[in-house]
Amino acid sequence: MLESIEIENTIDTDQIKAGSKPLAYKLNDIQPKLCIQHISKTFLSKNGGVSALEDINLEVKEGEFVCIVGPSGCGKTTLLNIVAGLEKADSGEIWISGRKINGAGSDRVVIFQEAALFPWLNVIKNVEFGLKQKGINGSQRRNTAMEYLKLVHLTKFQHAHVHELSGGMKQRVAIARALAINPEMLLMDEPFSALDAQTRWILHFELQSIWLKTKKTILFVTHNIREAVCLADRIVILSTSPGRIKKEFSVDLPRPRDDNDVNVAEYSTRIMKELKAEINKVLKCEMDADSCVECDIKCTTEEAAKTDAGGGI
Repeated sequence: MLESIEIENTIDTDQIKAGSKPLAYKLNDIQPKLCIQHISKTFLSKNGGVSALEDINLEVKEGEFVCIVGPSGCGKTTLLNIVAGLEKADSGEIWISGRKINGAGSDRVVIFQEAALFPWLNVIKNVEFGLKQKGINGSQRRNTAMEYLKLVHLTKFQHAHVHELSGGMKQRVAIARALAINPEMLLMDEPFSALDAQTRWILHFELQSIWLKTKKTILFVTHNIREAVCLADRIVILSTSPGRIKKEFSVDLPRPRDDNDVNVAEYSTRIMKELKAEINKVLKCEMDADSCVECDIKCTTEEAAKTDAGGGI
């Protein structure tokens, strides 16, 4: 059965010193793969500061697949970018395997919504690119690239150029390129959101297969609850801006999982009930004062309706 668990802040900020190990490691002698401690982020705008994240605390175990979901604007991508080292937090710390992170690094690879492949290179040279940057020689690069192209079932397309590939194939090349450099973590920012439903369904199976074979630690951002249930060991829900961890759900279903499976649908329904209140908060903020969350249109009261009718229209 599915259980929702309140997330509590159990880390004392006074005990965290610069350059020290994460407190969870010191207390439990267990080192998480990823340790996010007291992360907050505010963006400045012409209307003042906009708080994107507030006091985020999260641990991810070695080989765990964690999905982050939440309403639009809750800071999901911002959190992922901070873990990747692409943005700096205003406060807090990120630790990977006991090392404090101060910027981007090859131990974390981001896969974006767009595949971000190099159009002037063919498929295999795209996969080899990171290996070449690391100084690995030509024959070893080629062997490694072929190994990961085989993993994503694209060896027949190794000499194809990017414009010859479908959207799903491009993302599979991006995944192969990321895995080829053997990062400690994959950070995935809605990588399947721009794809059609059939392609997304195929890639859900592909990614589950890849994860089962490689056991990479994955932090995955998505708006799609069913996608999260299909893929994740654990789902973390962020609240409406400023993003805070509201609840988490463990997904205890055997793999491979199918988006259309009744158990996946049941989990999705329960998580959606938890998320609906946060989505409604966003709608209320974005709507006009006389709009209705339930119907998302201008509501006309009975009094107004009578007035209109009496006007002889």
